[in-house]
Amino acid sequence: MSSDEIVKIEDFEIRLVKSLRAKHILLKQNTKGEIILTYPRFCPKSMAIRFAKTQVPWIRAHIRYAPKETVFKIGDKISILGTPYLLQQGQCTSMKKGVLTVSGEETFFHRRVCSYAQKILLSYLQKQVAQLAKKLNVSNGRITLRNTSSRWGSCSSTRNLSFCWKIAFAPKEVVDYLIAHEVAHLVHMNHSPKFWMLVDTLTDQRLYAEKWLKKNGRELQSIR
Repeated sequence: MSSDEIVKIEDFEIRLVKSLRAKHILLKQNTKGEIILTYPRFCPKSMAIRFAKTQVPWIRAHIRYAPKETVFKIGDKISILGTPYLLQQGQCTSMKKGVLTVSGEETFFHRRVCSYAQKILLSYLQKQVAQLAKKLNVSNGRITLRNTSSRWGSCSSTRNLSFCWKIAFAPKEVVDYLIAHEVAHLVHMNHSPKFWMLVDTLTDQRLYAEKWLKKNGRELQSIR
């Protein structure tokens, strides 16, 4: 468990997280570009803040290169599950021959693009999870989409699977890996060697997906 708050150091806002599991003070930037300062429960908050103040040059450099917020516009070219589409506005929402046409006022264009992508993603997740679960002779609970910044997917103790909706704009191979990862948790609720061996029997895209997410994760999270 952890608790967090926002503190200001010079002109920067930093998310301060007191963690029961942390053993050291750790400063990092998440995929949304936020600066996170995690410190152990036995460490005074003042000590953690003093540490952060010594790292202002690092903070400044990372915030400078944080990705700007992505908002889809008419005429943009995007990719949904690895398939490229040109975005257009029209009378009804449809997907045909490499063109995604979205209805409604231009003010809501970005939101409607994201909503349509989520529908495609959820349908794909439900189909693929069912296939892999059947292969392993296990059952899963509900499949939901969430707006998460710290993880791309999760499996609860009640066997419910959730995924960050923004993976709709990642290559299909990346989504397939994330599905395999969470379905494997239906068998092993840990990251043991047996878990990773099972993941690799479900997909051969692990190395590619991990590398892609490491390189493009921040940009993916910049989608509003």
